[in-house]
Amino acid sequence: MIEDPVKSLIADLGAHLSQKEHSDIVLNNGNGKQFLIAPSEFAEIKPIDSPRKIAFVDGGDGPLEESPNFLITINRVYYSLFQGKKRIKPRANPRVQFFSSVTSNIQTINGKKTVSYDTKLFPHTTEDKKFLPAESDLTSNTESTTVLQGARLNSLGRRFAEWQLAIHVVESELERDDMIVMDGSLQTHFKNESKYANRLYDLAKSKGVIVCGLAKTSRLITESGHPLLARVAEISEDVSFGKWYVKIAEEVSADDRGFMLAVKFHPQSKFVFRFEILREQFSKMSDEELNSVLGSLAENSQDVAMIGYPYGAIDADRFAQVRRDELGMYQGFILSEKLRHPEWKRLQKYSASLGAHDDLNGVTS
Repeated sequence: MIEDPVKSLIADLGAHLSQKEHSDIVLNNGNGKQFLIAPSEFAEIKPIDSPRKIAFVDGGDGPLEESPNFLITINRVYYSLFQGKKRIKPRANPRVQFFSSVTSNIQTINGKKTVSYDTKLFPHTTEDKKFLPAESDLTSNTESTTVLQGARLNSLGRRFAEWQLAIHVVESELERDDMIVMDGSLQTHFKNESKYANRLYDLAKSKGVIVCGLAKTSRLITESGHPLLARVAEISEDVSFGKWYVKIAEEVSADDRGFMLAVKFHPQSKFVFRFEILREQFSKMSDEELNSVLGSLAENSQDVAMIGYPYGAIDADRFAQVRRDELGMYQGFILSEKLRHPEWKRLQKYSASLGAHDDLNGVTS
């Protein structure tokens, strides 16, 4: 008789994971120094008298329609401003909204078929257009024919717009010793993305604004294969203070210009976060300046909605995200407009080529 497969799976996986020896250094692809994670290496985030002004930037997107050769997405980017627990009113509308379309085009180069993916942006208002990236920077080429199904291109326009909005925020809202916190790490993934990130970094350095990245999740592991942040949390149980930081690595990948820390912003929080500071700025910070940066975030991380996570980041996420119940409304707008154009009677068949799976789920669920 076959043993219960779930029982067998859990027993086998538990035995495998528990047998691993600890090597408490991050496994990375960067060239910079890595730091041993040990209780003696943790430093306390101490209370501060004057929190810094902080801008939090986040973005969200949602697919409205897709086929093998086109994609339509709704995108939002947003920033909030806080100093400690105090909200600061922005000088301009903090939310930018736009639609984007991605289309595929086939070319023959040196006898090989290549696919280019071109993105066009359609801002909600004329004002929003100022904060969007150049469409020419959003073109990519590949020999793959399935990129549109990979879920990466639907966030391309939004990600570039986050950098572009951050540049505006540093220009118009922040002064020396203020901070800007990007959602996620400071790592760049897309072609031409580093061009926008570097513009932000150069501007921020010239104005004396500190650039940071705060990641809610992390897939990084230690050299022994353990989840990095979970292992940091485990080691921190032998640390006497409730708010702390520990150095992880000078560089975790070649396309990430951040110095990486792991942080805990509230004694009662169950969360440990990946936190980065632009490496050139971190290298010049004294311990007091670093504590001021982290202490400013800790002052903003006391809301019971998610204690230990900066409320400014919660606020930015709330106003940037595209909720599921909104997608139906925007899909209705798209459908209504398509019905006014005769060519969409034929083009609608392109979208239908990906719809059978959803229809089947509706029948069988």
